[in-house]
Amino acid sequence: MPGFPDKFRDLTAFSDQGLEYSTPSNMAVKMMDALLNQSVYHYNDQQLGGWEGTTEKMFEADPDFAMGKILTLGLECFRVNPMKTIEPRRKLFELSNKSKCLTELEKMHLKAAKQMATEDNYGAMETFESILVNHPLDVYALHMAYLLALTTGQTARLRDTPASVVREYKPGMPFYGHVHGKLCFGQSEMGEYEASEISGRLALDHFPLDNWAHHALAHNFEESGRAVQGSLFLTNTEPEWTRGTSFSHHLWWHKSLFYVQLGDFETALTLYDDTIGPMTLKAGGNFPLSDGSSLLMRLQLEGVDIGDRAREQAVEWESHDEDFVSLFDDGHSCFTNLMAGDNEANAKWMDNMREYIRGDRKGWNKEATEKVGLPLMEGITEFFAGDYGKAVQTLSPVMPDVQKLIQGSGAQKDIFQQILLHSCVRSGTPGDLALAQEILDQKLVSRKIKTHTPLNQRFLEKMMTVHETQG
Repeated sequence: MPGFPDKFRDLTAFSDQGLEYSTPSNMAVKMMDALLNQSVYHYNDQQLGGWEGTTEKMFEADPDFAMGKILTLGLECFRVNPMKTIEPRRKLFELSNKSKCLTELEKMHLKAAKQMATEDNYGAMETFESILVNHPLDVYALHMAYLLALTTGQTARLRDTPASVVREYKPGMPFYGHVHGKLCFGQSEMGEYEASEISGRLALDHFPLDNWAHHALAHNFEESGRAVQGSLFLTNTEPEWTRGTSFSHHLWWHKSLFYVQLGDFETALTLYDDTIGPMTLKAGGNFPLSDGSSLLMRLQLEGVDIGDRAREQAVEWESHDEDFVSLFDDGHSCFTNLMAGDNEANAKWMDNMREYIRGDRKGWNKEATEKVGLPLMEGITEFFAGDYGKAVQTLSPVMPDVQKLIQGSGAQKDIFQQILLHSCVRSGTPGDLALAQEILDQKLVSRKIKTHTPLNQRFLEKMMTVHETQG
């Protein structure tokens, strides 16, 4: 099995791809390339000391390496409350005083990094996209344009951005397969499953350790209703995708979703206990916690007794109750606190959200939260209070915007729609049952599939039971 890259581009190699940097140091750009590989392939290069060690080596080679500072400081500010990144933001804006020494490419990257630092994620995405127009082989610009599209709910861009540069990458070039892996995910999100699978298989043929490509194919199988095939795929490729240590928790989550789809709840819960729970709790960030929390929520909706497991997740969410960098995260914290029976923590989070809305922070997430944040949290709260009819009234008007505006894939955001669907069935009124049927029918259209996934088919059977009981 091949390993992760251990040979990195020097100044000449970058220049040959149209990428010019102001440093004279070959070692500095090589270490930056090592950081790019670790970011794109979601691993820590232990020989270089992981991300921290690689960064230290980069600045040992050139303490003034502008692009190195732009990259690392920009990422420190990405999806982090500005009050927690005062020093990185200060250093980033100080680089503007040295703009005469920067290359044109570095100036564009600095603009995007400053936009991320001020929470202008949509603007940063457009800046990275503009870089790709003249520098299609700039993998960092591609990576960030892509992540920002995911962050701002720009689903079509997840396909269109890699599609705009994929022909510039040739076999044997760095990241050739990965661009196809990114394309695979975007095609899957747009319901283009056959093209998506071709792209994903090509990516893994080129580099079997690319766990974004594994992840993209897992989405393909999930969204197209092929849970058995998806489960087998992740089982057969487990030795490869588990080596991407900073992302493997999410692949384990996908594996658990296949078990949930197939009704094997015991195995899914065991996977939480043995792997997903420990990994996400140890990591402690919003993204890993959302995996652990959403799995527990899905199982509880299926009638599984999750015991006290939600409490340990809720404890970890406490440190994020003033972040407000993603409404996706806030929604997960809401149902996690309520699964844990902590109504006080949920009320505090909602009060903090009201303060956030009244405050002077700006950006895409602020706009999304102003539009649908409180109704989402209130509807989830009503669901847990057993006021299912009220939950339907609160959630149904905002659910289209929740699915459109907030961060995440279709599979991730589906948890909020599942709460609405369960509210409809538990309410049991003819109108609410009709709404549930409408939502499920629309899923067939949006996913471009002819038959319901096993999970949604099971849900239809629950609806039939309610109908029969009423009859």
